[in-house]
Amino acid sequence: MQSLDVEMEDVQPTSATFPSSSAGRVSGHGGISGSYSVGVRPSSKKFKNRHTTGSLNRLQQQTNGLRIDDGLFQRLKPKSLVVGKRYDILGNLPYELATLICSYVEPLWLLRMSLVSKTWLIASRDNELWKRKFAAKPSWKVNIPYQHLDEMDWRHLYSQRYLLEQRWSTGKVTTHYLTGHADNVYCLQFDDEKIITGSRDRTIKVWNMKTRECMHTLTGHEQSVLCLRYDEEILVSGSSDQSVIVWDLQTLQMRYRITGHTEGVLDVVFDKKYIVTCSKDSTIRIWDRATGKAIRVISAHRGPVNAIQLKDNIIVSASGDTFIKMWDIETGECLREFEGHTRGLACVQYDGKRIVSGSNDKRIKVWDVKTGQCIMTCEGHTGLVRTLKFDEEKLISASYDQSIRVWDIRSGTPLLNFQSGHLSWVFDVHFNRTKIVSCCQGHDQQILIMDFGQGLDTTYFI
Repeated sequence: MQSLDVEMEDVQPTSATFPSSSAGRVSGHGGISGSYSVGVRPSSKKFKNRHTTGSLNRLQQQTNGLRIDDGLFQRLKPKSLVVGKRYDILGNLPYELATLICSYVEPLWLLRMSLVSKTWLIASRDNELWKRKFAAKPSWKVNIPYQHLDEMDWRHLYSQRYLLEQRWSTGKVTTHYLTGHADNVYCLQFDDEKIITGSRDRTIKVWNMKTRECMHTLTGHEQSVLCLRYDEEILVSGSSDQSVIVWDLQTLQMRYRITGHTEGVLDVVFDKKYIVTCSKDSTIRIWDRATGKAIRVISAHRGPVNAIQLKDNIIVSASGDTFIKMWDIETGECLREFEGHTRGLACVQYDGKRIVSGSNDKRIKVWDVKTGQCIMTCEGHTGLVRTLKFDEEKLISASYDQSIRVWDIRSGTPLLNFQSGHLSWVFDVHFNRTKIVSCCQGHDQQILIMDFGQGLDTTYFI
């Protein structure tokens, strides 16, 4: 078994020729879809000079579960619906029934219907109708207070989310690079307002997401910044200097420094109570978040502990000894071991149900937490899988093969393969609904933003 030390400060990659990014675009292949659920109330609108009684629910009962064949609208050509010459199938119906019929029509056909007549335009643009269309996509999540749902332009929201999903499907992105660090960038985290990065140059930089300018540079570590994590209150960083620094995220001032590890700190996680760190010294250490006081030391693995996760008082660790282990944070007891990778592990993620791991064997494995069994293996990378993240639909991985890949987390199907964004090893990657942000070795093109939402209104999307 081969141990893996991810503290790659003095190792250079072998030279190779790779495609370069062109005109600010990075292409991929594949597809992804998603959806969301919102509360819906029936519309009370009516056509001019038309009156009807009863709610949409009554109409649905009266129509006895009416189902409209999409082919109906393919067979009805606009020229055959000229008012005065042919019968207007929607114009002579109550507004509620017309919109009910429209609710069974695919969105792209609704757009075509809007060109037939003013009556059809009104029916096909009904806000409640588009609200239902959006609601039919359970994973299209929005951050809108319930009391404001009816005020939103749901046709606009649907169109913007549809275009966003199309870009995820085709790999159409706009790329931006951030430069400013004097050496390799090892770690990052981002949100809608900022990106925070840590580097071999011993600094942490805070970047404005909109302007992509460096706003602050933090100094305090004496060697490489290998890992960092932040929430709304604190930023925690770990370094080759064997220390951990806890910073106030609002003032960006150091709160306190933690020492105890005997070699470099390779990863850090925390919740409201604990800070957990892991190290090249093969241990996991647990600290009190409020004071920085040491609580527990776990002699975890026979090799460097390269990555850890923390959720609901469960620690998951991944090591160069090829094992993944689960620990009880309160007792330090090992709850389960996961064995299956043939070489050292570099990264791990955990959501309470699944563990996803990446290894020097070039594979990604998905594990069932309850059974301890590997339920899926993703193959495609040609180098060490250095970093990965996942949500309910997507898995994003990055490798020393210089590529960033997108997978369907449910099936393991490869969806996108970005090969021209970085010119060297990729060390860290994060993503959200509109962006993938990654960092790599080298002085140029260190931090890459791949923006799927450029020019779209993504304000309310989660």
